[in-house]
Amino acid sequence: MRLPTYAYLVADLRSGRVLDELPLTGVKYNKPLNDSGKFSGTWDLTRHPSSTRRDPYELTMPARRALYVMRDDRPMWGGIIWTRKYDSSSHKVEVAGADWWSYFDHRKVLPVLPAAPLPLDHVAGLKMTANDVEQNDLARGLVQLAQTHAGGDIGIEFDDSRSFIYRDRTYTGHELSSVGEALRQLAAVINGPDIMFGVTPGTGGRIRRVMRVGTPRLGQTGTAHVWETGGNIVNYTWPSDATRMATRTFASGDGMAEGTPIAVAEDVDKYAQHWPLLESEQGYTSVSDADTLQGHADADQLVARLPVALPTLTVRGNTAPYVGEWDTGDDVRVVIRDEFVRRGLDTAMRIVDAQYAPSEAAESVTITMSPLIEDAA
Repeated sequence: MRLPTYAYLVADLRSGRVLDELPLTGVKYNKPLNDSGKFSGTWDLTRHPSSTRRDPYELTMPARRALYVMRDDRPMWGGIIWTRKYDSSSHKVEVAGADWWSYFDHRKVLPVLPAAPLPLDHVAGLKMTANDVEQNDLARGLVQLAQTHAGGDIGIEFDDSRSFIYRDRTYTGHELSSVGEALRQLAAVINGPDIMFGVTPGTGGRIRRVMRVGTPRLGQTGTAHVWETGGNIVNYTWPSDATRMATRTFASGDGMAEGTPIAVAEDVDKYAQHWPLLESEQGYTSVSDADTLQGHADADQLVARLPVALPTLTVRGNTAPYVGEWDTGDDVRVVIRDEFVRRGLDTAMRIVDAQYAPSEAAESVTITMSPLIEDAA
């Protein structure tokens, strides 16, 4: 089967104007959910005579240049060059970057500031309040605000998704909150929206920089993609972690010393199955209601009831389901039967990260799945 053709375009970050195509090798890039994806690659100036007609110094300038990964002329990844290293003995330039989310890790949640110089107490006294705001609008609003500052617009476009979940947030100037971290915190709360930055084709060959917000989840509609051993799975890892397992959980509430309310939840059936007693404690200092505190203890015990697996799959990019047919956030069905899982595993998982490694000989993707309670097997 034909291997896809990859190309790596360098562009001006601010204007988006494509400047050149870079002959990069050893490329790796990833697309995680609710975080910034990374990119790395190497430009060997000796292997590409045409490089002498380019200006490697200008084309790889950190924080000024953007990179696009193109797969068969379709944009797959976009981001900013943050570091580069040239070695004069090997004549190689190593470039590394991160997607658009990383730009907002370098921005603060602040309204547009008046011209300098500012009084020393001006920034600390600023406050931005969102009351009963739809969470997708809140996420987009943080990025829109950052792009209204002079020099702050990097051309991120927005969807119009809605989750109909409403939030209250306050951002104060003295905290100097990071926009990127504010997005992570919003995505991390219960029923928070999935958030991803990416690229998509535009009209006339233009590459659009986009922010996608879930409702609250991102992912495909319809049936799950299928990967199975002996077929499209090249390799998999199955790391299991019981360091946070607990058969008895304590939830401590609002109180001090002997007056502290503590709820207890325990799964005594585990001991007949030869599991040991394992204990954990979590503080809920704002909780004083007994039923609420017990609910926390029960929920903590349920989550921690067994070891957690963090599976990764290495799959072929040019075998169905093909790269481009699925994305981070999608649901998949994984079927495993081998010397490790002899009784067989056929379970639903969700993609939370995907690391792509295109090469001249093959195309592979290492997919990280959301944590899986071991009893799912």
